[in-house]
Amino acid sequence: MKELYDYLQVIRQNKHLSFALATVIKVEGSAYRHQGAKMLFSETGEQYGIISGGCLEEDLQFRATEVIAANRPMTVTYDLRPEDDADWGQGAGCNGKVIVYLERLVWEDSGKDGRESLLALIWQELERGRQILCMRKIKRQDNEHRPVGENLPLLFDASGELISKHAKRAVDKKMLTKLRQFVHDDRNFEYTALPGNKAVDVLIERWKPKDILYIFGAGPDVEPLVERASEFYFSPIIIDPRSSRCHSSRFPKAKELIAVHPETFLKKHDEIGENSFVLIMTHHFSRDRYILNYFIERLPRPAYVGILGPRRRTERLLYPKSVPEWIHSPVGVNIYAEDAEEISISIIGELIQVRNKQRVLERKKQRDELQDEERAQWKQRG
Repeated sequence: MKELYDYLQVIRQNKHLSFALATVIKVEGSAYRHQGAKMLFSETGEQYGIISGGCLEEDLQFRATEVIAANRPMTVTYDLRPEDDADWGQGAGCNGKVIVYLERLVWEDSGKDGRESLLALIWQELERGRQILCMRKIKRQDNEHRPVGENLPLLFDASGELISKHAKRAVDKKMLTKLRQFVHDDRNFEYTALPGNKAVDVLIERWKPKDILYIFGAGPDVEPLVERASEFYFSPIIIDPRSSRCHSSRFPKAKELIAVHPETFLKKHDEIGENSFVLIMTHHFSRDRYILNYFIERLPRPAYVGILGPRRRTERLLYPKSVPEWIHSPVGVNIYAEDAEEISISIIGELIQVRNKQRVLERKKQRDELQDEERAQWKQRG
């Protein structure tokens, strides 16, 4: 769901244009991408991103044009499972059923009548490092027997408190119950029926800010790492006492540059949370030892702690203690990297692997739940 950042940036830079955002809300069987995948269409015909291998995009462009013109959300179902289907599925090779939700977006559209622009609010919250929960109500059928959604979604903070001021009416209690369960289960995506209402489904998404990547060290080998990290939705913060190295001219894509000793930074800052990523790359033995011991002893642990250098060096840093299993040493995935550029690719690969693990586990859980529901339905049929 990190692609939402790119799409918000596109809309923000083209405030005079209308767009349609496509979101995959349900998948049965195999598909090119999964629930939560997004694609953006502009009123002038540009497409950003993909949600299939090319078998859906042409029709989605047509549907997006309809959504933009009518300013009315739409849900479209593509059944690619039967290979002999005369329409969808023939030669596509996806062998799955994909349901896509389309909604019109304009940067200033929701800012009328003194209300804040919803997109501006979303952008502002994400830039401040805050999570957003987005909830939409989707009616099963309209007069043309097509599922449709409401024009304005409801936005909540990570704890479930309403933050979108346009919602003047009381929020449905059943929707709030669903939201609280979503928060309790720490889920990222859910599309399900609203309890007690056969005509309405509810779509809830958790939109996360870019992951903070704390890098201790500002050597030349950090430069390509920061360049790539920003491309893959990490916000690098560099800590190094050398102001000549810890400078924007060397790291133009860093979120923040802090020219202090690591010991000073760690004593004054305690905001490195369990969703943060940490890389230790000072090339200084005593500093590396201090930083490494700091993160071993503190709770909660960051999502990732990796240290540059061979395993034997890390063992020396911690001697006589052993290296905890959750410390990534040597850092990165093994691609037999030889220079700083290749090492940066190796490290970014491991960061992405760790970040995506939770999403994959949640997707597996949702797939298992769907299969259980399908089995129950088959049993009821006889």
